[in-house]
Amino acid sequence: MNPQSMNSDIPGALARPLGALTGWQERRAKELMMRDMGSCLRISEVAEQCNLSRSHFSRAFKKITGHSPQGWLMRMKIEKAKSLLVTAMPITEVAYECGFGDHSHFTRTFTRLEGVTPRAWRGAVHHGIRSNASLMPMLEQDLSNGVILNHTAHGLRQAQAPEFHP
Repeated sequence: MNPQSMNSDIPGALARPLGALTGWQERRAKELMMRDMGSCLRISEVAEQCNLSRSHFSRAFKKITGHSPQGWLMRMKIEKAKSLLVTAMPITEVAYECGFGDHSHFTRTFTRLEGVTPRAWRGAVHHGIRSNASLMPMLEQDLSNGVILNHTAHGLRQAQAPEFHP
């Protein structure tokens, strides 16, 4: 392999592809985006903090994370929302806490990325917590068959299980 095609901040660490963010740039970008999750942070501002143009930053970020900066941030917002949905916090407050402008935008985005509404996700989690022991064998069997049963307000819906790559 050509040594010029790889870049690594830490000896022995997995090498980074050419054109990807360096370790400090990746950490700085993610830190800025997570810190200002609720505000309207521009990608050009993050790129500037990493000493890159907006377009180069976006390409380099995607090489490292597999997602555009906007896509990665949206996924982080949804992960934060899922951690708040296990609490008793009202869904509207969860939406605002995660930086969404309104409940409707939050619900559409959550449903697009997770496959169920926030309310259905919360209900499935709370149901799973209450009957955790009885669901585990069924979940393991469903995963071995490549199917996950999603519990929604309108019954059960089957969906393909995501591919797991150890």
